[in-house]
Amino acid sequence: MRVLIRSDASPSIGSGHIARCLTLARTLRKQGVHVAFACRLLSGHRLDNLAAEGFETFALPDLYPDEDPQQVIESMLPWQADIDALAQALHSHPVFDWIIVDHYGLDHHWQTAARRWAPRIAAVDDLATRRYAVDLLLNQNLSGTPEAYESLLTPGCQILCGPRFAMLRDEFRCPAIPVKPQARRVLVNFGGFDAAMQTHHAMLAMVDFDGLEVDFVAGADNPAWAQMQALAADRPNWRLHSFVSDFYRLMTEADLFVGAGGGTSWERAAMGLPTICIAVSNNQRANSEVMASSGAHVYLGSREQVSVEQLRQAIGFVAGNQGVRQSMARHSRNMVDGLGAQRVAAALASPLVPLCQATHDDAL
Repeated sequence: MRVLIRSDASPSIGSGHIARCLTLARTLRKQGVHVAFACRLLSGHRLDNLAAEGFETFALPDLYPDEDPQQVIESMLPWQADIDALAQALHSHPVFDWIIVDHYGLDHHWQTAARRWAPRIAAVDDLATRRYAVDLLLNQNLSGTPEAYESLLTPGCQILCGPRFAMLRDEFRCPAIPVKPQARRVLVNFGGFDAAMQTHHAMLAMVDFDGLEVDFVAGADNPAWAQMQALAADRPNWRLHSFVSDFYRLMTEADLFVGAGGGTSWERAAMGLPTICIAVSNNQRANSEVMASSGAHVYLGSREQVSVEQLRQAIGFVAGNQGVRQSMARHSRNMVDGLGAQRVAAALASPLVPLCQATHDDAL
């Protein structure tokens, strides 16, 4: 089987789309599938990293004619320009069995046109806000339900909904993190780029917590890097990282996580890592709210609404309340088991089945 993944990464888009697709790509490759990636050459693209892992890569332009480079990530791309660029990149290459698109800017127009290279199209989505011309749709969020897509999909589309299908790396099939009487070690991360500078926001909230040992993973080219360096300089219990190769280890050593509501939500849930969550983009709000109502984490709201003082109070309360952290760990662990990528890979390898059956098929 041959699979092409179309996704992007940049400071405005984030790195989560590529990260979850990469997890699926690794799972598929273990099963003998050839996986390729097509990505735009945006600032912060991951093409070099993907190629270093041995995946075939196709580079697309960083900007299309008449495209606004400052548009929000939910805005539509000029789909015909993207298709034309893909046609040039794929010239003389064999066709694929599946194209998987994980991109808010590409809808049913792009998906229909992309069938020239593959008989089946899959979409990874978080929004349920546009039409989809696909054979399989995945929404790994609690906020994603079949009902939300009822009027948006073509007949016969297979749909996989919920954190049962969250695509996590193998190491997240792990024992729960012990919940200590008092949280002593905190991990702070707001994604691969943190363009919203929420790591710096968290630093300001934690300056008076002398008893906490904190790892701040600030993201590549963080715009508040100089300010953060100054804050961390005279605090021996703080470690500021621009990049870490062992993020999983830092998670296993943490008693409390402060971060965004993106794909890392499911990694934290699988580990039972108590979390204070702030949504850094609109597409994180719905799932963050539903997770909070399910008891899986403490959600403070969107970044524009959360003050330094509110975050300081939340950290102090959660760090000192073992019962709250135990409850979060228990509820979050019940949501996800770390086998989502295997279930998605199995769905891609199986004949397509009707929508209602796919949603509740425990055999996946």
